[in-house]
Amino acid sequence: MHIAIVGAAYTGLAAAKKLHADGHQVTVTTTRSERVDELAQVASRVMVMRGSDRAAMRELIEDQDIVLLTMAGGLTEKDGKPFMDPELYRDAYLGTAESLLEVLPAATGLRQIIFCSSLNAYGDAGGATHVDETTAPNPASPFAQIYVDTETLLASAETDALKVCNFRTGTIYGPGRGHVEETARIAGQQIPFDGDSDAMIVHRDDVVRGILFAIEQNLSGLYNLFNDVSDSKAEFFGRVCEQAGLAPVTWLGLSKGPKGVSNQKIKSAGFVFADPKSERESDDLLV
Repeated sequence: MHIAIVGAAYTGLAAAKKLHADGHQVTVTTTRSERVDELAQVASRVMVMRGSDRAAMRELIEDQDIVLLTMAGGLTEKDGKPFMDPELYRDAYLGTAESLLEVLPAATGLRQIIFCSSLNAYGDAGGATHVDETTAPNPASPFAQIYVDTETLLASAETDALKVCNFRTGTIYGPGRGHVEETARIAGQQIPFDGDSDAMIVHRDDVVRGILFAIEQNLSGLYNLFNDVSDSKAEFFGRVCEQAGLAPVTWLGLSKGPKGVSNQKIKSAGFVFADPKSERESDDLLV
């Protein structure tokens, strides 16, 4: 198959590597020209472009069977510190979706769009005690709203011939992003998020495996994609801090998160997690 991947950072790079190794014709995009040589090792073609660039998007999707959206963006620098720019964030996600839909006629053979969204779309889910894909989103920030808007726009493009699959993924861990390393970034700090909300984490390679499953099954619709760890954020990351000798995190709860979130829909479709209990964080699960 011909598969285009918009955004080849942590998850997109792993997906490109796996799909390329499996013999697919993979095109990847990046906004950074210095990554071309690196990405050429895992793709048949590399395009330096922004997803919101209509002309580049038209060229990208011609003759493609699948378009996979794993973009990340919006992070820049302000006063020497990392800063999430709302306009850049919107451009990376919603701008890419708008561009793709505008040039869809150029891709007459396209049969599926897969978007890696975020469980942040739920916000606090309106206080619901059981949260699944039928629960109305309640985004708590403009950034989370962008996920919802992007999902909605992409879903509107679905036809009998073109399927659209939106994955709401949990916080992604895996090789190079172990729990201790990531938790060390926030250890001893006051964090605005809700420690009582579900941990909602997922191995990078289970996200890639979910993408492969979606392609194989020609999935459409919305799916929560996170593993079976049922702890709250405070419980899970508190245990990481204790075992690693890190200062505990203080969860301020200013931005409420969901509780009782279900991943049953994707499992009922036949997907089986390779790391359901988050015990293989450093393993490459795609070998």
